[in-house]
Amino acid sequence: MLNKRQKEILKIIVEEYVRTAEPVGSKSICERLNVSSATVRNEMAHLEKEGYLDKTHSSSGRVPLEKGYRYYVEELLQTDDTEFEKKAYELVDNIFQNKIVAREDAIKKACSLISEITNYTTVVLGPDSSNQTVSKIELINLHDLEFLMIVVTDTGHVETKNVSFNEEEVSIEEIMKVMDILNDVLKGTALSEVFTKLNYIMDNHLVQEFLAYRDSIINNFLDAFMKFAETNYYVSGSSNMLVQPEFQDQNKLKKLIDILEQKELIKIIKDTPADSVSIKIGSETGLESVDNATIISVPYENERGEKGNLALVGPTRMDYKRVIPLLEYIAKDLSKKLKK
Repeated sequence: MLNKRQKEILKIIVEEYVRTAEPVGSKSICERLNVSSATVRNEMAHLEKEGYLDKTHSSSGRVPLEKGYRYYVEELLQTDDTEFEKKAYELVDNIFQNKIVAREDAIKKACSLISEITNYTTVVLGPDSSNQTVSKIELINLHDLEFLMIVVTDTGHVETKNVSFNEEEVSIEEIMKVMDILNDVLKGTALSEVFTKLNYIMDNHLVQEFLAYRDSIINNFLDAFMKFAETNYYVSGSSNMLVQPEFQDQNKLKKLIDILEQKELIKIIKDTPADSVSIKIGSETGLESVDNATIISVPYENERGEKGNLALVGPTRMDYKRVIPLLEYIAKDLSKKLKK
């Protein structure tokens, strides 16, 4: 249990280290708390012994450890609307109230906006529609053998993918025949199960004989449906990690970039409480190869009540008191935009 002075010292060290990325010494703390340097050093030694702080080799200053950050966000964090925050909120409002920004572009816009304001990497997961079932499949001929595939689900949700056929022996008539078969076979099938079902059809010898000369068409649809089953996943500001001192090491940076490009991060973000802010610090992220990262995730909701997530990925030395209320504000505005 920390006493009042220890809490004050820990709060100062976390916020000063977030601001400067430099170890925090006792001198600056003495000036702010109006206590002796001996008193501050004793309290810092206690916080170090308890695992909240670490003493660097290069100076007598201290830096927060994972336990220190966790205590800070749960017990000491105080948010206030500074002039910067007010301007940021105004920018958010202007973007999402702008009628030119289409609803379908709002998620991507939110992703890039958060990165620009925070200077961290943003990951946005679109609402997962994989449990919805196929109601109807349509093809619109765009040019020659270029088509727009439209899948309408039981909830009225629409998914679209471009599908192209390059083989000269494939005719538009044959493509449309396959479309009729797909509509018959796949109606009522969950989007997440379509890929498996199509593979089953291809492996069934009786059906395979019937569709033997249409394999190339089916394979194109297989590829399109495989993408339907994936969660919409947007990343913005990966290059922002280049300016963070924690990731100046090229190996650490490469590992983080690899994680941002893999589905491992999707699972981590999805496995968060559905109705609250999630803050995973250091080892809590489950990213064993990157031990000094934080993931903050906030849910948002579309007009069908489906939930997605806005997430920030950055160093454990993240500006928590600024980015948490900002994420919550953007999630609220995004939800309003998607429900209009």
